[in-house]
Amino acid sequence: MKKIVGLAITLAMTFAAHAAKFTVDFNSYPTGSTFEMTGEGTAAVQANPAGTGNVLAVKCAAYNSVPVIPVTLPEGITLGACTGISVKTYIPASGNEQYANYKQFQLYADGALIFKNTKSDGSDEYPNQGSKDSWIGIYTAADRLTLTDAQKELHSFSLGAGLNDNKIIYYIAEISFSYDLSLDPPVLPERGAFYTGVYRNLFAEAGYTEQQIQQRIDDLWSTYFEGNKDTERIYYESGDDMAYILDVNNNDVRTEGMSYGMMLCVQLDRKAEFDKLWKWAKTYMQYPATDERRGYFSWQCNTDGSKKGGTPASDGEEYFIMTLMFASGRWGDGEGIYNYSHEANYILEMCHEKPAKDINPYSSYTQLFDPTEMQVVFVPYASAAKFTDPSYHLPAFYELWSRWADNNKDFYAGLAAKSREMWAKFAHPDTGLMPDYAEFSGAPHTGDGDHSGFLYDAWRCIMNMAMDFAWFRPTGVDYTGLVQRQYDFFLSKGITSYHSIYTLDGKDKNGNTDHSPGLVACNAAGALACGTRDAWKFVENFFDTAIPTGRYRYYDGCLYFLNWLNCAGRYRIYGKGASSGIADIGAESRPEVRLTADGLQVSGLTAGRYRIIALSSGIDVRRGTFDGGIIPATDLPHGAYAIILNDTFTSKFIK
Repeated sequence: MKKIVGLAITLAMTFAAHAAKFTVDFNSYPTGSTFEMTGEGTAAVQANPAGTGNVLAVKCAAYNSVPVIPVTLPEGITLGACTGISVKTYIPASGNEQYANYKQFQLYADGALIFKNTKSDGSDEYPNQGSKDSWIGIYTAADRLTLTDAQKELHSFSLGAGLNDNKIIYYIAEISFSYDLSLDPPVLPERGAFYTGVYRNLFAEAGYTEQQIQQRIDDLWSTYFEGNKDTERIYYESGDDMAYILDVNNNDVRTEGMSYGMMLCVQLDRKAEFDKLWKWAKTYMQYPATDERRGYFSWQCNTDGSKKGGTPASDGEEYFIMTLMFASGRWGDGEGIYNYSHEANYILEMCHEKPAKDINPYSSYTQLFDPTEMQVVFVPYASAAKFTDPSYHLPAFYELWSRWADNNKDFYAGLAAKSREMWAKFAHPDTGLMPDYAEFSGAPHTGDGDHSGFLYDAWRCIMNMAMDFAWFRPTGVDYTGLVQRQYDFFLSKGITSYHSIYTLDGKDKNGNTDHSPGLVACNAAGALACGTRDAWKFVENFFDTAIPTGRYRYYDGCLYFLNWLNCAGRYRIYGKGASSGIADIGAESRPEVRLTADGLQVSGLTAGRYRIIALSSGIDVRRGTFDGGIIPATDLPHGAYAIILNDTFTSKFIK
């Protein structure tokens, strides 16, 4: 074995006081520092070739040879108390053979093997660990570790971690240990954010820092809007004033992706990119006034703008309408196609006028929303308008249209009520899973291909339910129960190992074994409507999931980005009547808060719960309970903050 160089150097560690996570990285080591291996090979610290900071570069020269890293867990935590170990790894395509990502992963504690990938019969397994040329998180749950009683009591030990091969190159950026700090169940708000202006930050509630949360948002933008055009980017500019979102796997442009991209831009205050996407969609995708499909959009186009799909897809129209309304609320209306509210209302009007009898009295194009069933149709055309897609149900959007649209406000209020009623009918009574396509009765739709099970569209149902709960918390719908039913099912399959598609009764389907980032992201957003400690398990799984890159980055990446904003309290309502920022309860009933040398002095309330929010980002920077009328705040960075006492906004202050 090779002797470790620089053993006296302390490993860099990050530990959030309320987070069930302890992380070891290599940033405190000078480049060139080496670590021993369990067998032949080398492990040396170098600058990150695919990011910032330092990483451990590993070169194996024999099987069962992985790098060994000294670990000292936080006081009171032992290896047996950990719920899982995650290793952030990068496998380059260059310098490795074709199947370098299909390798066995191994873990050792003080030289003894405690985990390796195995099949159900106990034989060695060499699974796909993730895409090459991208950072992946290889997670091992504690119940898969083979630990002796003595190993469970380890507090300081050497951890061997890596891939099993006799000739492979890879990098390790960090190793994280998860453990249960007995976080309290989430405190669900009594009213939705539309009324209060308070958007929960699930990551902050789970103990992650503002810097960690914002860094991921910055990384997502730089990856998908500015990254490598072949492996990362989904946003591509077309000329000087247009751009499109590319479905990389299919090499085409879809209304789903264009409208998702516009939603990301309006949420992040990126007007220039929003306008470029909107002009491309308006120019190439929307049908003109002379067409019987006028106002609708071709759901699928080539990158040169030529139409590839002849019909609309209803979710694209829904998201276009909502993003344009938000753009009007956030930036105001401009001229021409940038008169956002006018464009949104035009699409809405065209959704109602079908068929366009003045153009074709025999047209098979229908309204986007069935006026009898009061539900969104799968496709507003012929027989495809006779059923629905549960993931197209967006009651939070309809609720806003009922307040903001120029016409048909009562109709949109009815749509919202009907969609809220349908969730329980879509959900399987045992698993809570919902189908890709459904009849208007709620039963799975069995025609039109294999879409009666829980497939890729259906991932979004939990996201849509959670968004409605977070924004409006409507009465008469058991969102917490519906989310918990799905959570119970996924937990039964393993928080890091559940698959991406199932039959509605929970059986594996089509041989799929992927644990897709898009579904992980949607499930994490469901925590907005979860009142049990299970919420933190799904939030943590999302935090540990690397940003999707590579061939399938489009759908996974869009859902990942949208739901990161959802979970971070950054997916917000912009428009008339919505409480933006923090809602004020009125000076006459508000306790007075004054910043002093001892902290925040509260008069009129001696004890209770508090949250401090950075107004620049909307992120919770501190939360907890207080007594004696003092809240600790002297160590806060300089900035503007809001203080919320017992879930009610109190005041703003500047430090």
